[in-house]
Amino acid sequence: MCGIAGIFRFSGRGNDLASVELMLDDLERRGPDDAGVVSRGAVVLGHRRLGILDCSPAGHQPMATRSGRYLISFNGEIYNYRELRAELGVEPALLRSSGDTEVLLLAWERWGWAALDRLVGQWSFAISDTLEKRLWLARDRFGEKPLYLHVDDQRFVFASSISALLLDPGTPKELDPEAIVEYLTLRYVVAPRTVLRGVRKLSPGHCMEIRTDGSVREREWYAPRFRSVRSRKPRSRGSWDEEFHALFTQACKRCMVSDVPVGLLLSDGIDSNSIRSALRADGHNPPSFTFRLRNPTSGTQPETVSGGGEVFDVEASPAERFDALDTAFAALTEPVGDGASLATWLLIRGARERATVFLCGHGGDELLGGYRLSQDRFRLAALRRLAWLPGPLLERPLDRFLFGDGTVAMRRAKCRALPAREAPAAASYLVDRPLPVEHVRELVGGTLPAGESYLGTIATLYDECALGAEDLNRIQEVLMRTFLSANILSFADSVAMHNSSELRMPFLDRDLVNFSLSLPPSERISRWPGRSNTKRILRRWSAGRVPADIVKRPKRGFQAGDISELLRHDHSGVRRRILDAGAVRRVVPGVERWMSRIENDDGGPWGGTVWGLLVLGVWCEALGIR
Repeated sequence: MCGIAGIFRFSGRGNDLASVELMLDDLERRGPDDAGVVSRGAVVLGHRRLGILDCSPAGHQPMATRSGRYLISFNGEIYNYRELRAELGVEPALLRSSGDTEVLLLAWERWGWAALDRLVGQWSFAISDTLEKRLWLARDRFGEKPLYLHVDDQRFVFASSISALLLDPGTPKELDPEAIVEYLTLRYVVAPRTVLRGVRKLSPGHCMEIRTDGSVREREWYAPRFRSVRSRKPRSRGSWDEEFHALFTQACKRCMVSDVPVGLLLSDGIDSNSIRSALRADGHNPPSFTFRLRNPTSGTQPETVSGGGEVFDVEASPAERFDALDTAFAALTEPVGDGASLATWLLIRGARERATVFLCGHGGDELLGGYRLSQDRFRLAALRRLAWLPGPLLERPLDRFLFGDGTVAMRRAKCRALPAREAPAAASYLVDRPLPVEHVRELVGGTLPAGESYLGTIATLYDECALGAEDLNRIQEVLMRTFLSANILSFADSVAMHNSSELRMPFLDRDLVNFSLSLPPSERISRWPGRSNTKRILRRWSAGRVPADIVKRPKRGFQAGDISELLRHDHSGVRRRILDAGAVRRVVPGVERWMSRIENDDGGPWGGTVWGLLVLGVWCEALGIR
């Protein structure tokens, strides 16, 4: 796990080597064990290394093929590199190193873009062909590893974090008013945009080819798509369960590939506890780490975990959370308004002395059908029927659950016009309620910027779902491309790497994902709302392996504390960090009035937006954003 940076020059001259070295200095916490930079013709590649596999000098990067033609700077892990090495027909004794980087480089030399489908793991990397003067950039399926870009008429600049990218003198430091509308609405920004004008992120599952004539070719090599009913062959429940067992245990085992200590981030939920059970059945018993609020004032329940093995509690009081927020939020590779980022940063910081690699349950809800999807799917079907009924009494529920910027009558008409399978698109469904459009308008000064529409990205993503796709498939596909990739995975990588550690997600294993995308809706959730009718195949697997109270428990959010605790602890401190940020006041001119008006209503999307504004203010001030 590492940090990468580089510059590919089309024309002109400049001290690109010095710029890349500055970016590498900023990426030190992502890779404190080693650093390297290579300048070869049009390209300068830089690398910071956190030793996970082959910690010897043989794993130094940037790494070149024996011929010197191809150079790589690689951030991530390829869990199946031994299988790839065998597929390439290369004997281990013939390699210069024993890790995954050299195997990845050989795979690219052999297969080019086609190598990406063969990879199991998480990655962002840059590979340069010094003979044909080309550069390739690639990102993993769901965006577990970040990659930020800036391009002008002379150069293509990239880095693993925006803070590093900004150390290049040609990268602008200005918030993008259009992207800020999306950030205020969702509390994150969906790729390829970022909150900064002129800075983008390579989308998950995408690869780019850049040439010295300035041409950039981008292709989507992967997108999560559920299989339709027609394409599935009838199968018994037993056969589904048997294949899930094999692939889930394989995924957990793959994530244990490491030359450094491994731990598990453990909550009271079924996802992380099932990983723990699978590991123990395979003979692995890594230490587990939980986060607890010390003397919580919000009434949240403490985490409870299954018995056996070492479990270490990392605790934090409201005061300790407040003291940590400046450091944690400034370290984000991009701002994400999710309070769980702070708790996760504290958890990993407290666990870091005992492990370098941590497994976690991210992705289980999105792939297998968690959260409130059974309730929400049922509600969407009911709302579509209610939309046909006359009467003002229906205005309030329709307004609450049919998101959009039109009147309730307009949203009602849209809901009636679309077929049942497209109910999620009619409602612009999101697992976290977006900030209502009237609040967004107030924050940005009354009118949305030209060219930006409320929930426009969400509408586009629903439009990209396959024709005839089932309603649940549409929900989960959009969920994976928004809340999972742009929110959870973004801050998860940030807080781990700032603590010089690596997070691994068995539920995002390539083969387990492909299996999950073939599951019929009935194997994911029930048609009827209930306490424990989500992730049905995982609950069946967990029966007898995970304590029954965990298996039957309904989904609860990560017990990370909420914004009201921080406001009670230091109300003026929270306000100051938001209102004293010049960049925030410039692009969000209505922020002071809005915050005063909603002070006594900090739940739901309002509380989430206060989190988002707090993160944005701290992040902008730390990075010198105008």
